[in-house]
Amino acid sequence: MVNVQALLGSKRVILVRMRRAFTLIELLVVIAIIAILAAILFPVFAQAKEAAKRTNCLNNLKQIGTGMMLYMGDSDGVYPCWATTSPPVNGGTSNEIPPDLQLMPYMKNDQVWKCPSDNLSRTDKNSYRFWDGNYKVKGLLRSYAYVGTINTVQGRGLDPNTGVFYYDSSLRDVVGRQEGAIDLPADTVAWIEQWPDGLRDQWMGVVDGSGFINCDTWKLAGRNVPSQGLTDNAPPGCTNLYRRRPTPGHFGKGHYVFGDGHIGAKPWGVVRRDDFWIFKATKPIETFNP
Repeated sequence: MVNVQALLGSKRVILVRMRRAFTLIELLVVIAIIAILAAILFPVFAQAKEAAKRTNCLNNLKQIGTGMMLYMGDSDGVYPCWATTSPPVNGGTSNEIPPDLQLMPYMKNDQVWKCPSDNLSRTDKNSYRFWDGNYKVKGLLRSYAYVGTINTVQGRGLDPNTGVFYYDSSLRDVVGRQEGAIDLPADTVAWIEQWPDGLRDQWMGVVDGSGFINCDTWKLAGRNVPSQGLTDNAPPGCTNLYRRRPTPGHFGKGHYVFGDGHIGAKPWGVVRRDDFWIFKATKPIETFNP
């Protein structure tokens, strides 16, 4: 004889179990919601990560600016030159001390020379000559460059009125400017951030890639390629290089150390304005466009 009550009881169990399970539609809805949330949150997390890198990059430049000012305190207010000549040490093979190593006696950490956002690949370090052989062993990357003479409209090419170091024809050598020879140190760029794709020679302890000179303004963050206006136009002699992609930078801005040691994040338009006005030692009365 069939136990009706037992049979009905088992059916109720089955029905209960069926009610507790997810249907295919419900699973698809949950997956869709998770995908939407991921699409919203991942860019937020990426921006937060980049913001942290930007802060670290600025902190690096702050230490470089402080080291520069301490150096100047010991050199009667003279900025470092691009490369001081001295016999190599620790098995080095170059007679030139790049500006980063000139500042290292005034800095505690040589890790600050690389921006955390700099993922640029470099050529083999063995291709370059190091003044201090220890830095060839360390293989530290450098994301920043020291500002010298650049091309401008006012200079009709290479402008001797730009940079915190320049070529002195009377001495036949590259020298650092006196701080008093710069009209507005707080408005004059001394160090810049540069790590554009294709630039592969920036190793700490090597003169190559340590100077920001000639047409190197193509490397500055925020410039549009292809050109979208007058501010993207190349100065005389630099047209071909301005076809290359600049440093990615941080949220459309590049980082800079100024002649008084302070730091700042600037968009390309501000840096390019008035014929690279913030790179000029003696600020011209003439106004240029852009």
